[in-house]
Amino acid sequence: MKKEDEITTLIQKYLEDSCSAEELDELIHLLNKDGDHQQVEGVLYSHWKNKSSYKNELEKEELDEMLALIHQQMVPAKTRSKTPILRSLKNRFVRVAAVLFIPLLLGTLWLTVDKLQSKQSATMVELETPFGSKIKTTLPDGTEVWQNAGTVLRYPSYFSGKGREVELIGEAYFHVVSDENNPFYVQTKAGKVKVTGTRFNLSAYEEDAYSSVVLEEGEVVFLSGKGQEVRLLPAEQLVYTKQTGALVKQKVDVEKYTAWTEGKLIFRNDPLAEVVQRLERWFHADIELLDPDGSLAKHTFTLTIEHETLPQVLNYITQAADLSLETSGVESFDDSSIQSTQYRISKHKN
Repeated sequence: MKKEDEITTLIQKYLEDSCSAEELDELIHLLNKDGDHQQVEGVLYSHWKNKSSYKNELEKEELDEMLALIHQQMVPAKTRSKTPILRSLKNRFVRVAAVLFIPLLLGTLWLTVDKLQSKQSATMVELETPFGSKIKTTLPDGTEVWQNAGTVLRYPSYFSGKGREVELIGEAYFHVVSDENNPFYVQTKAGKVKVTGTRFNLSAYEEDAYSSVVLEEGEVVFLSGKGQEVRLLPAEQLVYTKQTGALVKQKVDVEKYTAWTEGKLIFRNDPLAEVVQRLERWFHADIELLDPDGSLAKHTFTLTIEHETLPQVLNYITQAADLSLETSGVESFDDSSIQSTQYRISKHKN
């Protein structure tokens, strides 16, 4: 269907009160995109002519007064005249009325769509990031979200009422569109983060022993499931220990917790157990620590990973700490295009 025909059909359906919500959205898009309103005028004029009220003629004095008011608003002061222009406007009154009606039509359409949406329950969208990858998405309110590997984000297809709320399992960096009257909430298993307009990183993997919020810009409030409330300022981190419910706030280097959005992993005196866990998610790998007494997991490492491969990273770690690295279990799948390698890190055998 041609655009002109589509606009005509949609306007007629709207005037007849038979538009669906999807059709109203499309009509608004077409009217905003189309700068020439001549076609819209024609449709409105035809609809008006068919109404019984069109046949009720106005008295000349009333019509002249109405047209004079319209003319006063539309014509610059230096070029205003009286009788000749009024005659012209009188002949084109229906067209002028149609033009003036277009902004009203657009505003009414937006209100209609909003009312229809508020009556309907929003569809929940679930966006999952596979291990070994990361993605960026934009929410209905314009908020930008970067999802790290192994993360699930759930959000409504549109935000209605006061309060914008999403659910997170995993790790994500948020750049929230500012709206003080309509707060933004991120719900996790450990609690809820409330913001109005800010940048922050939130880590809340189900299998982790703790959740962490790191604020880069703005202000956030963490609301725990036990009723605790903690406010954060820029460059502060809040760590929530799931087992005990303990909350610890501290100053941190924000880049360490946000660099992953730019393709880098930064470790600063982090225990090997945490390093391995992040590497498994980042590279979608199987890495095992053979550590019967638990001492190996406590080894700390400082390194930055950007373009290195997983074997390069593991070789560096094991050589720096004088550890042993073994690989095994190379498997080819049916299509022979994917291979899976298991890595084992242990102390050297005496």
